[in-house]
Order: sequence, then C-alpha cells, then structure tokens
Amino acid sequence: MPKISICLPNLNTRPYLPERFQSIFNQTFQDWELIVCDSYSDDGSWEYIQELAEHEPRMRISQTPKNGIYAGFNDCIKLARGEYVYIATSDDTMYPDCLEKMAAALEANPECGICQCRLEIIDENSKTHPQLCWDNYALGRFAPDWIKRTHIRRAPLDGILHFALQTIYTSLTQLLIRRRVFDRVGLFDRGWGSKGDFEWDVRVGLLEDCVFIPDKLATWRIHPQQATGKTESSAARREMLAMVRAAFERAQQVPGNKIAQLPLNRLLRFYREQIVSFGLCEAGNRRQYISFLAAEIFRGNMSALEYVFKRIRKKKFDEPTQFDQLRALLAQIPIPTPLVLNGQ
Repeated sequence: MPKISICLPNLNTRPYLPERFQSIFNQTFQDWELIVCDSYSDDGSWEYIQELAEHEPRMRISQTPKNGIYAGFNDCIKLARGEYVYIATSDDTMYPDCLEKMAAALEANPECGICQCRLEIIDENSKTHPQLCWDNYALGRFAPDWIKRTHIRRAPLDGILHFALQTIYTSLTQLLIRRRVFDRVGLFDRGWGSKGDFEWDVRVGLLEDCVFIPDKLATWRIHPQQATGKTESSAARREMLAMVRAAFERAQQVPGNKIAQLPLNRLLRFYREQIVSFGLCEAGNRRQYISFLAAEIFRGNMSALEYVFKRIRKKKFDEPTQFDQLRALLAQIPIPTPLVLNGQ
C-alpha cells in the first residue's frame, strides 16, 4: 500500500492543472498514490487527466456526480488506501519537499492526527500575492511566535482557535492528515455549502493533536473563479455559529474526546458579538437598527442586550475579535499550552 494518498477532486480548473500535477510528480517523497475524482468537467480537464493517467500507474481516476466540492473530497477520501491523506485542491500547488517534511513530522509524533505547515498565498499567475501573507492571518497575528517554531498543539485547542479566530487552517493544502482521523472524526458535511470545511476543521481541531512545522510547503491560490464562502456578514456569522454547535455535538459523540468540560456558551460569545456588530453595520436606518437588536434579544443573544445597556450607559461596545479577550478566556480553561519541539 502507498504511504500517502493524494486526493485531487476537480471541476473545471483546466488552466491550473498542469502546474498542480507537476507539483505532485516533482515531490521528493514518491511513495504515493494519486486519486482524482472529476465531476464531469466540460473545459477539457477530464481529457487532460486521462492523458496523464496513461503514463502514471500510480494515478487512479474516475468521474463522480457533481454534488459540490466537499462531495468530491469525500469521494476521493473513500478510495484512499494510504496511511496519510493529502487533499490537493486542483487550483493550488505544493513545494517539492511538502510531503517529505510533513510525513516525517507525523512519523516522529505518532500521537498527532494532523500536520500543518505555513502557507504561501499566490495569485492567478502563480506569483506571490502582492498584498496577502499567511503569516499575517489569524494564527500568526494571535501567536506570532508559534508559527516560527515546530510545536504541538493539543486537542481541543485548535478547535477553539479555529472558530474563535474564524480559521487557523486557512487551506486544506497546508495539512497532512492520518487516514484514521477520517474514521474517527468523519468526512466533510456537504450540507453547509461552500464553507463546509470550516465545520470539519472545528471538529478535527477539537479531537486531534496537531504538529506544526514552520516551513512554507504549500500554496493557496487567490483567483476570480475559486469557490469560497463570504463570512463578513451577520447571516454568515450566524451560519458559522450553527456549524460550531454542530461540530461540538458530533465531537462529543466520539470516544476519548476532551471537550466535556469546555464552557461552550462562553466560547461562543465571540460569534454572538460579531453577529451584533455586523448586523448593526448592515442596518440601513434607525428602524432596521432597532428591529435587528430586538430580534437578537428575542433569539436570546445576550450580546445584543449587553450592547443596549452599554449604549444607555454611554460605554463603548467591545470589539468582538480582540485577541486579548480570547487569551483571557483560554487562561481560564484547563487546556495544555503548545509544546515546542527540537529545543526551539
């Protein structure tokens, strides 16, 4: 059996496929199989994939129904035979030593279910993005020292960080996952639409330890055609809140979980505050403003009531994403701090 199963779901990304496949074929670690599930592309992708498979015996290709991106992920994962799974989104790439270094990290830390590396953000022309740098994303801003060192984050820390900061696993391309993790945690829930990986990320972060290595080993491409969900609205935050609750419910059913004592309502305060902040910004007039607050109070959102009291007392409403709020809350929860490895 191959050591690593590379899973590549695809739908109409023909312009990016040559670079994606080449980055796989050029890996210094060669004990892999490549599973490609194409959802009946009509842009020449399937024909190109067939041509490659004729010359690469490690490729296993098939066409699967067009049921969304996460159904494509699941179709590939179900066919995986390797000890590790790497999800190679079809419009992104990886460095030649990506699999070698991440597999070595998991081999050295068998208690960890996933390995995460740093990420390079690129544009549609495969150039380093001129404005965006992953180091300045949520995890790097929250704990800049962490992303400079090899370390282990124990569950359920990543699950909490992922939903409190909106994401710490920015792209699945920066993860190598033990195959057993999917047996324990489950597959992707395709019912959440284009943001469905967020719920799976929270679920896995609540249940699995993560070893982080500070090397840039994978890329995440920003381009006009990519499938992504918008999160900067009260409706989106409300949906993310529902995903967090769903992830907690599923994680609580897994034997050996460490989340029974987590104060979920206190942790979800971040989302309740964000729903209020976005909703007030979206209100077009005073009537909508008051109606929104009344509806949130009726729903039981105590952050809306807190906002009203602070306005009455003429106090500033706290920003919902302040890192010091999260640090203060984490200090009150019995969660192990990250373990730095290799004397770094």
